[in-house]
Amino acid sequence: MIITRLNGGLGNQLFQYAMGRRAALHADLPYYIDIEKYKTCTLRKFGLKPFNIQAQIATHADNQQLHIYRKKDPIALLHAFLDKFRPLHKRRIIKEPSFRFQPDLLNIKSPVYIDGDWQSPKYFEDAGDTVRKDLELTVDLNDANQRMLQQIQNSPESLSIHIRRGDLVSDAHTNQTHGTTSLDYYDKALSELAKHLQNPIAFLFSDDHQWAQANLKTPGIKLIPVDHNPPELDFADLHLMSHCQHHIIANSTFSWWAAWLSRSENKKVYYPKAWFRAQHHDTSDLFPESWNPIS
Repeated sequence: MIITRLNGGLGNQLFQYAMGRRAALHADLPYYIDIEKYKTCTLRKFGLKPFNIQAQIATHADNQQLHIYRKKDPIALLHAFLDKFRPLHKRRIIKEPSFRFQPDLLNIKSPVYIDGDWQSPKYFEDAGDTVRKDLELTVDLNDANQRMLQQIQNSPESLSIHIRRGDLVSDAHTNQTHGTTSLDYYDKALSELAKHLQNPIAFLFSDDHQWAQANLKTPGIKLIPVDHNPPELDFADLHLMSHCQHHIIANSTFSWWAAWLSRSENKKVYYPKAWFRAQHHDTSDLFPESWNPIS
């Protein structure tokens, strides 16, 4: 079996799921996800239930098959030590060594427990169709979201704009690491997009709509706020965003996935080149080559 530890918000979980799903397919092994983190986490929740995911929930017994123990178990220290010396293909646990794509991990062949963020499409690009099918919704959209989806689909030059603030503003540690995307970035992205589109309609998604609508300027572009979904319906916002033709994303894995899931053949995607405020992460493997960085 292959077990993936899930951690963080919905966008992070999607990267973790996709990497493990592709690894399990490649190794022809059953796939499990470990959601133990969300039993005690108050900031984030397990977010994959509304999707067509093809994974079982790992139990304590499943984890023990790979000698995965909670930190309070003394034997966990022994296996953590041994894993440092086991060859990669024989290790029972693989922890992400850095933010960069690790090509050796495309060749996992034996049962392992995978722990990391895995934020690169290179981990699953050869299983892209499978991942997209897995991330189709299995729940019905409510009436408000059905109407919004129809409006997006009836707009031939639809554009999603995502502004993320939330804990990027309220949590000092998160702000120090990630920072927030400047309004100058959105101005530049809109200017670039105007060179390619004639009459775009922008759909605004945000976790702080009051601030976003007060500060974002879209001269000459009709702006439609999509502000009716509470946090527990974040999957619906993701689904709506993914049906837009073009995307201006925030420094957020949430809008990254909306853009990646979009099936628009000629989509334009703009992202902030300064993805992190902290400079120690190399993000060169995070974005598809067809996407456009904005400095």
